[in-house]
Amino acid sequence: MEIFKEIVVDKPIEEAWDVLGNQFSNAYKWARGLDHSKGYGEPTFEGASCNNRTCEVPGFGTIQEEIRMFDTNNHVLSYEVVKGFPGFISSAINTWKLEELGNGTKVSMHLKMETKGIMGILMGPMMKMKLNKTIEGVIKDFKHYVEKGIPSPEKEKELLKLSKKAA
Repeated sequence: MEIFKEIVVDKPIEEAWDVLGNQFSNAYKWARGLDHSKGYGEPTFEGASCNNRTCEVPGFGTIQEEIRMFDTNNHVLSYEVVKGFPGFISSAINTWKLEELGNGTKVSMHLKMETKGIMGILMGPMMKMKLNKTIEGVIKDFKHYVEKGIPSPEKEKELLKLSKKAA
């Protein structure tokens, strides 16, 4: 299954890359559906601050991602979920690409996920529908955060809920 999304961010490409690439570990600050994220592991790509990231996903648990491409010159980031997805998902790779567009930045996100077995056949369509909605929200969150420097209203609601749980 594949999901592809695009959006234009009204900020220069370097500002968008700063959030996406340089702050890879901190996606939880702007992306809905993440309670927390943390980078770890010695970087294997020039310019990267780490090689892996864990993400706390409410109602789902912890997933671990590993960087597959970190290209600061071409503004491409690709990472694979290597642990934490259900057994019927054999691979999940998400690739972000930034392209200069005048004074703004075209942001493309491409998720490629492969399922296996009968559960993959049964759960695949439902999972695609849910992920499509989530990814649509995440790319909008990214745009808002890069342009305004603060989380989107939807992400703010999540953060408020999380802080009430912690109190």
